[in-house]
Amino acid sequence: MRNIHRRSLSRVATAAGLLAASAFVASENMAATPLDPLAHLAGRWVGNAVMTPSSGPQSNFKCVVTYLPRKDAPGVQQNLRCDDGADFKLHAATDLQVEGGKVTGRWQDKINEIEGTVAGDVTPTGFEVQLAGRFFQAKMAVAGQGCDQSVKVMPQKSDVFRELAATLKKC
Repeated sequence: MRNIHRRSLSRVATAAGLLAASAFVASENMAATPLDPLAHLAGRWVGNAVMTPSSGPQSNFKCVVTYLPRKDAPGVQQNLRCDDGADFKLHAATDLQVEGGKVTGRWQDKINEIEGTVAGDVTPTGFEVQLAGRFFQAKMAVAGQGCDQSVKVMPQKSDVFRELAATLKKC
């Protein structure tokens, strides 16, 4: 009877050891694959925006922002399209990479034919970056959680607008 009890304890100990080893390997594999802190932004977001011009009354816009996850590294491709239905359109695209809490990449505004670099930080709900280019510099802040997202673009030294603030929904 004692031999049966010892063999049972030995099997339990072996099973516990295998379980611990497999948990260790699984955690090592998870650690090797970094999670994307911007993955929650993926999808199509739609809403309204208000542009505060350098002078004159505010303008209202319809905006659509899409985020496509990068396939080669953590980060997203962001496409921002805002239109007031009259004379102002903003069609910007950013390619954002994330590494160690830092965001880097490139941006382009196809309508105004301007482009530049992106540099900033991941935040708990999105990211804050500086858009730098030859003719346009701005701060962009994106915060999204659940079904709601806000996007703010605040140019530096712009004679067109001081801020574009969008409130968007995904659900």
